[in-house]
Amino acid sequence: MPGSRRALIVVIAAALGGTLAAPADAQVSERCLGTPTLCETTFSMAGGASNKQITVRLPGTNLRLLSVNATPGFVHGAYILSRRRFSEGGSVFTATLDAVQGMPRNARLTLMFGHPSTALSCGSIPRGVSFITIAQIASLSPRSFTCSLAKAVGRRWLARFKAHRSVRSFTATGIRWSCRLVPVVPQNQECVGGNFVVRFSGPTGI
Repeated sequence: MPGSRRALIVVIAAALGGTLAAPADAQVSERCLGTPTLCETTFSMAGGASNKQITVRLPGTNLRLLSVNATPGFVHGAYILSRRRFSEGGSVFTATLDAVQGMPRNARLTLMFGHPSTALSCGSIPRGVSFITIAQIASLSPRSFTCSLAKAVGRRWLARFKAHRSVRSFTATGIRWSCRLVPVVPQNQECVGGNFVVRFSGPTGI
């Protein structure tokens, strides 16, 4: 691990009043659950981790890592995922996980993988919503999801937020969306509707 990353781990550990957890060089393997074009897997970070190799067996090839999500929210930033690589034709993903000692029992690291055709990066909406992405939950025609759909969800969410209305559920483009706050950096909102997931960074106050 590069010196700068190792130093960062030490700084984080000191800030939380702990040290990196033992034992070192542990290994864990999980299947990525979903479709050959979009899947998700979760690893426990309970108690922390030191130089722990995680392996994800993917249901398809030519996938990419779309997002890394740590829960509960306050543990985000108390871990480092390094030495990431794909092997065996892209069907296996490995990485090294370091997380500070003292992680709560419910600490989890969730990784989402998808084929490039299953997700789009859609930019921002001025003065309110940024880092917009849209991904498929099911295998659909690539033309079935667009950035215009993602931005329509972002605009509706922002309008309701500014009007002090609930943003937990609403209808946009004829689809019913359910939204929640997620500890994803830089995105903090996730809206699920139909066969799609829209994520973006929205304001947390007015």
